[in-house]
Amino acid sequence: MKHMTLTEKLDWLIDQWCERRELRPLQFLLRAYPGVLVHTDQFGQLLDCLKDVKGLCRDKLKAEEVTVVISLVNELEDFMKLRLGS
Repeated sequence: MKHMTLTEKLDWLIDQWCERRELRPLQFLLRAYPGVLVHTDQFGQLLDCLKDVKGLCRDKLKAEEVTVVISLVNELEDFMKLRLGS
């Protein structure tokens, strides 16, 4: 998969899950996205939602989707560490 931005990855996941009608991962992700991601707490909520998808919906995801979800979790964790100075 080519280099994609955070929002491109999220949109791609939503497209994949809508196409297959995978409602469970969509349910988790749509709690925090789409929406404007400006504040740290919004990124934190998105991170929590993606962790729920990774932990609770893994059996519903294709291998490439798991890779993208893990990539997003890692990106958001790194961002939160930088943002919060941890």
